[in-house]
Amino acid sequence: MSINKKLMLFAAVLVVVPMLILSVVSNMVLDSQIEESAQNYLKNTLIIARNSMLNRLEEMKISCRFTGQTSSFQNYLANRDLNGLEAEARKLKESCSYLDFIMILDENGQCLSKLPSSATRFPSALKEIVSNAGKSKEQLVSETSFNLDELFTPGTAEYNQFRVTVSSGKDEQKFMDKCLTGVAVTPVYRDQDKNELLGYLLVGDIANNDSYFPEIYTMDVKDSFLAISVDDIRVTSNIRSPKKADFIGSPTPVTMETLEGLKNSYFGYVDIDGERHVFLDEPITDYRGEAVGVLGVGIPWHNFVSLLHTNDYLILWVTFLCLVVMLYIGHGLSLKITRPIIQATKMAEGIARGEHDFNVDKTLLKGNSETDILLKTYLKMARDLEKSEQERNKVLNELEEKVESRTYDLKQAVQSLKKADKVKSQFLANMSHELRTPLTSIIDTAQVLLDKIAGPLNSKQEGYLRNMLHSGQHLLQLINDILDISKIEAEMMRLSLSTFYVKDVVENSFTVVKSSAYWKDMNLVAKIEPENFQVKADERKVKQILYNLLSNAVKFTPENGKVSLEVYHREPFMQVVVRDNGIGIKEEDQERVFEAFEQVDSSYSRQYEGTGLGLPLTKRLVELHGGDLYLHSKEGEGTEIILTIPLDTEEFLAGKRYKAMEG
Repeated sequence: MSINKKLMLFAAVLVVVPMLILSVVSNMVLDSQIEESAQNYLKNTLIIARNSMLNRLEEMKISCRFTGQTSSFQNYLANRDLNGLEAEARKLKESCSYLDFIMILDENGQCLSKLPSSATRFPSALKEIVSNAGKSKEQLVSETSFNLDELFTPGTAEYNQFRVTVSSGKDEQKFMDKCLTGVAVTPVYRDQDKNELLGYLLVGDIANNDSYFPEIYTMDVKDSFLAISVDDIRVTSNIRSPKKADFIGSPTPVTMETLEGLKNSYFGYVDIDGERHVFLDEPITDYRGEAVGVLGVGIPWHNFVSLLHTNDYLILWVTFLCLVVMLYIGHGLSLKITRPIIQATKMAEGIARGEHDFNVDKTLLKGNSETDILLKTYLKMARDLEKSEQERNKVLNELEEKVESRTYDLKQAVQSLKKADKVKSQFLANMSHELRTPLTSIIDTAQVLLDKIAGPLNSKQEGYLRNMLHSGQHLLQLINDILDISKIEAEMMRLSLSTFYVKDVVENSFTVVKSSAYWKDMNLVAKIEPENFQVKADERKVKQILYNLLSNAVKFTPENGKVSLEVYHREPFMQVVVRDNGIGIKEEDQERVFEAFEQVDSSYSRQYEGTGLGLPLTKRLVELHGGDLYLHSKEGEGTEIILTIPLDTEEFLAGKRYKAMEG
């Protein structure tokens, strides 16, 4: 075997063997950690899911308290004015459209008025909650479960709406009549000392066949599913599989008996239509700490297994590239070693044949024997090698000095870049983990204390906790906005494009800000022309854009003001116009409001909280879609913001890139 082939074989073995060892070891380590990673991931997503349910309970509690403290409601209740009480219930229903039933009770717990009218009875579970609220003289919120026929008459529209279909065969259908409900009860007193009890205001939100929590969860956690279960049957879910698109009514992965203890959860695997899912279930407890349902989250197992495949593909490609490089280097090295020998032999033979003259001792050149010829050849080679060595050393010394100089400069530049990248990475990591995660825990803890689950609080303690909760939520929003701004400026934010109806996004945004507008008695108006058209964009970011603009308009518009949203189909763009008759912005400040952390310095702006990131982030999100945003405002008269987003963002951005390449 030639030296060329030996070097090539050596290079191949030198690359392949270490890479195979690395592949085996890395797979063993990664396989042992993948399950732990999945469990930690689901724990975090479970917190997100539970927070959405607790936020809904808190919103119900606030709405109940506000209605119960109004003088009109108290007068209607004191005078047993049923028409007035029904009007108040309808106003509350308009403000919180998600409420499924509203009951107004007298001081003895007897029902005076109710919505809907088909709610003919009063479940015993709700009676117990009302009784406990009356004893404590405080609001009480809880999740509870009861039979659906205790509240609605079987066969009514409401009863059929919340009845869960467990199975459907050719001959018969089976149903589950149990329902999981979020309840808020507010005792209504005539005076602040709570001496004269007028009655109770009770509202409820039934989770059966309700897609709200799964949709909110899906927006926050992509490719994951949420399942809410009662009596081991899912009452609402967004699970998807290769064969089905909805699993409401199917059994939950584990039974309620498996979840032992209030803080215990169950982590495991389940096959859904041939697709393996990893899931985490946790009990939902009522105000007494008793389990009334199960909250579960999960994700297809292949989402985690793909990490193993990625690792294998990475090692395979690195091995292949290293093998090609080493073979190329080995081939060049073998040629570099063998060619000089062949050329030197030919040159020596040529010199021995007398083709070249060289200066040597003539006494050594008298003979014509093979030894003399070999001597002459080696003598010439020695002289050439000596001369070549001297020249090579000179060149190497010069090259070494240049390389050392350039290497030092390069090393300094690399160290600076590494340091800057490390600082950036540490900053983002600390913002995401060290700030956001514990801050969420602080907010949840403050909320639990305010709910008085751990015991009663005095007024000063409640005030401190409300300040803590409000400040924590404000800081969490600031951190999220900073991270979004950082991702956009670092060109790390990516669009998740999909086709959706504009009307759905507008209604969703209105639902979020409607409560804030309601407390300020504002007129909130929407107009869409044509009423139902589609766009292809990032639905979640479009919702964020509309929410930021609407919440800004509501925040900076005084009570009894007006905020309008107009959406038009202007081929090839969607045009959005948000108007308000609020405090307005000075002309000299209208450029500054689009700069991060800038706030208008006026007497009005000092009354409101703000990070200075709402409008800058909104403008960047619009531009990320390929659109534009403009502002027109007069101080004291109001503000008008106009933005455009392509009807087909993918096609529009592809066209811009093509034109840029042509240019």
